[in-house]
Amino acid sequence: MIINRMNVNLAGMACKAARTSAQIKTPKHLTVKIETFKAFEFINYRFLWASTALFSGGFWLQQVVVGWLAYSMTQSPLVTSIVLGLDALPILLGAPLGGVISEKFDKKKLIIWVYIYQAILSLIFGVVIIAGKESISGLFIFVLLMGISWTINDPSRISLLASIIPKDGMINAFALNSMAFSIMRLCVPAIGGLLIAWVGVGPLFIVQSMLTLSASSVLYFINVKEKPANREPFKKSIRNLYPDLKLGLSFATRQPLIIGLTFTTLLMMILVIPFVQGLMPVYAAEIFNSGPERLGLLLSAAGVGSLISTVFIASLKEIRKPGKVIFIIFAFLVMLMIAMSQNSNYYVGLITFMLLSGCIMAYFSISSATLQRFLPNEVRARVTGLYMMVWGLIPVGSLVAGTIANILGPKTATLTGALILISVITGGIFFCKELLQHDSQNTLIYNFQHTTHNSSTSYKVKSVTEI
Repeated sequence: MIINRMNVNLAGMACKAARTSAQIKTPKHLTVKIETFKAFEFINYRFLWASTALFSGGFWLQQVVVGWLAYSMTQSPLVTSIVLGLDALPILLGAPLGGVISEKFDKKKLIIWVYIYQAILSLIFGVVIIAGKESISGLFIFVLLMGISWTINDPSRISLLASIIPKDGMINAFALNSMAFSIMRLCVPAIGGLLIAWVGVGPLFIVQSMLTLSASSVLYFINVKEKPANREPFKKSIRNLYPDLKLGLSFATRQPLIIGLTFTTLLMMILVIPFVQGLMPVYAAEIFNSGPERLGLLLSAAGVGSLISTVFIASLKEIRKPGKVIFIIFAFLVMLMIAMSQNSNYYVGLITFMLLSGCIMAYFSISSATLQRFLPNEVRARVTGLYMMVWGLIPVGSLVAGTIANILGPKTATLTGALILISVITGGIFFCKELLQHDSQNTLIYNFQHTTHNSSTSYKVKSVTEI
């Protein structure tokens, strides 16, 4: 129960003559305060949000173009599903290293260079397609090279966000960050689908390049004064990558909350996203008998669901029991995936994809905020990198989903994913007790012991205090 002390001027309502004070206990059910855009009070967050919006515009344009290009070139649900998930493969091996690198070097500069790298790749690939030299092998190479940059981009961007927002604002900040993706997901795929039909796919990769380059330009305006505690000279930083990675792994494996969040994210990466988003082009072509325009509308409907979900979560000041909310989200996902597998109507499909996307985005907003609020600054980026390794398993789920869809059709594939998910998540209730019981108002203060050897700094947990 939160005790609010208020000075209540009772007499002032009549004549401003006498004043009294009183202590008022606010009922528990009234403690939720609508502060949807609170994170925008921080100017650095505004620039980061704008950059994220521009970058995600390019990302969603790439998703609709790559998905349609892969299916039109191969007519294969398996190849299409693999291509859409291939950019996550480098994260499996590279995300932990990317997390350590983002702690050692300036996060803002790292993200800027990553965006420039992606812009150059998109520009080159767009020119290749305009020249009529496209091939499925070239598409695989392009997606894989883009995925390499995610190993640094994601840990750096998430850690940068966490460094400019206080811990009690994490839920709001991550929800608004997801909202940036959702807004672009709402607008860009539908426009992209129309543009594919009008101008082809080549020019759209050039548009993606311009959006990504614009995102890097906005980041220059972020002014983060705090320097990383782990900042060392370049050569020593490289030499100490393995010990730093080992510390992050040691910390993460001793935290049941981190293990629980990693487990649920693993399920999302293997059993939800590949069986839903990865099969969207296949549903559009084989179930709804639609072209690129309707595929774009499907993706935009998903954006509507994401936007509504993130606005709702951003309006909540706090979620006391995020673990319970996460398992409720999974229950809804199972039901919606089953409904999706039984439907052949395009318009019902629009609503189903919208609801599915809303649940997926709600999960990522809540899980990311819960993790970042829990992590101490000394190991934030490296543990984030380890946590994001599971993103690299999307191709595994894509391979399974694509194989089943190739043989039995996309409906059977989605139903299979839902049935496996419900069995695993039921067992996970017992595996994730710490996550289910976690109270976001309980804060753990980690005291790290700093040791120096050969002019390099390392950290280990000295004590833990709960407040």
